[in-house]
Amino acid sequence: MTDAPAPHWLFPLRKQPKDAPAPQARLLVLPYAAAGAASLRPLVAGLPAGIEVLGVSLPGRERRFSEPPVTGHIEIVTAVTRELAQLPTLPTWLFGHSMGASLALACALAAPELCAGVAVSARKPTGVALASMRGLSDEEIVGFFGAVGNTAPKLLEDPFWRARLIELFRNDTQLDEEVSAAIEGAPFHLPVLALGGADDPYVAAAELDEWEQRTSGRCEVVVLPGAHFYLLDPANRAAVQQALDLVLRQAPVPAV
Repeated sequence: MTDAPAPHWLFPLRKQPKDAPAPQARLLVLPYAAAGAASLRPLVAGLPAGIEVLGVSLPGRERRFSEPPVTGHIEIVTAVTRELAQLPTLPTWLFGHSMGASLALACALAAPELCAGVAVSARKPTGVALASMRGLSDEEIVGFFGAVGNTAPKLLEDPFWRARLIELFRNDTQLDEEVSAAIEGAPFHLPVLALGGADDPYVAAAELDEWEQRTSGRCEVVVLPGAHFYLLDPANRAAVQQALDLVLRQAPVPAV
């Protein structure tokens, strides 16, 4: 038994200025595999001050580093939607990249009354984006990190961080397969913003257009230069922010 408080799954992803206006909309950011939501802070930091930006904190990383990284998608979806329901009512979009997009879809399907829409980045409307990552050796996983360029080389050279990142990646790719199977074919009725890289080897740009058939809600597709982690390229930052800002401004206030 322990008296430790239950972990908080949602946290502010940027500080609001003291003179900032009351938020008019909310963006909830879910992390991609082997990362925390803070990895996307540079991308969302430039959104207008009237948007509340929250991150989802998963076990085994960032502020929850000491916790085991193994987590089932049901636990994540239940915790995230429970905490989201306790927040003041705001038009809320969920935003995730790759695995994070899978989790965002699962949360939206579980509690559509809390969501105005979902922004999915580098994710197919069906299947698993990184299905080819199943069964990779440690060296192949490190090679993937190096190829996509989203991990500092110094971390991959350090034995402790190298092992930790490999562990996180294995757990998260399994989580992505689990949640993708759970939501496959589920009717989806919310608006979708589908983002992707023109040269993504895992999610072809043409596949993003298929989101129009995946949802009965409106769908917008934005393709930007780059590969799977196109959104980490500073050159694409303004375009992603603009796309997110636009859908958040259009979001209706959810019924209570």
